Amino acid sequence: MTSFWNSALRGVALAGLLLAVEPVHAEYLRIQLRVYGLDCELCARGVSASIERLPGVKSVEVSLKKGMLDIALAPGNTFKMSDLRKRIRQNGFRSMEAKVTAVGRFSGSKFEVLGSGESYDLGSQASNAVTPVEMTFDVH
Repeated sequence: MTSFWNSALRGVALAGLLLAVEPVHAEYLRIQLRVYGLDCELCARGVSASIERLPGVKSVEVSLKKGMLDIALAPGNTFKMSDLRKRIRQNGFRSMEAKVTAVGRFSGSKFEVLGSGESYDLGSQASNAVTPVEMTFDVH
């Protein structure tokens, strides 16, 4: 009976550890993206609606004058920049440069956005911080 209780106790301890660990989500917070050719109101509404359907998107604002999308993301999202660029391409447009605000960690000169599998080479902006940091940077 002792081995039964040892196994049961180990199982409960393991379950407790798994429940205590929070899953890591991507933490894109905001993306301001220039979109080539986005100058028609009808097209802008279509692109905006399409992007709003991506998981994790809280809101999308469009500036036709600047050809810019301003995308706010929900906390704890699983958003990927690569999915955004793909969606824009599917709508017949070309994504250009972006200003990204995200939470992540540095690995050398690369900034890794938590849980997304995406990283950006920021060169001299690298930090040795072990804890996640919020960073705003340009992506070309």
